[in-house]
Amino acid sequence: MDDRRIPFPGQTTMRTWAVALPALALLALLLQSVVRPPWQAQFPPLRTGEIAVGGVPLVVELAIAPEERVRGLGYREGLAPGTGMLFVGDEARQQSFWMKGMRFCLDIVWIEGGQIVGAAENACPDPAGTPDKERQRYTSLEPVRYALEVPAGWLDSYGFDVGTAVEGIEAAVAAAS
Repeated sequence: MDDRRIPFPGQTTMRTWAVALPALALLALLLQSVVRPPWQAQFPPLRTGEIAVGGVPLVVELAIAPEERVRGLGYREGLAPGTGMLFVGDEARQQSFWMKGMRFCLDIVWIEGGQIVGAAENACPDPAGTPDKERQRYTSLEPVRYALEVPAGWLDSYGFDVGTAVEGIEAAVAAAS
């Protein structure tokens, strides 16, 4: 007796798709990790440094140059645990941030004199399509030289508030220069 079977119409196609779809999904994931959006290719990676907030170490990307501060964390998918972005101003002044291009919520921490002086907690992106002039702005209540962006809820998770010590900023900035 012959053990070969004649496939019914569409059976070969279903088997082909059953093998091809997972392979295509894997290929898409690999390409996604290799192919960078055009806006990312225009910018070199930022310098990094280490600071400590309330004794908790944090690796921060340093946004020092004006174009780095403007780009900020826009168009990213999130921050890895234990990381943030430190915005370094030329001098203490009232700082203002908006969420243009943001895809996740943040705590924006205002720092001056080696301590937290305020924060905009759980700052979230505006709805898609919001015109720039209508975007929410988060502004420090007093002049500060530094602003730290960390994932939303970070301050609360550690119980940090106004007066919490921030160490290592000057050393991180000096090492990056």
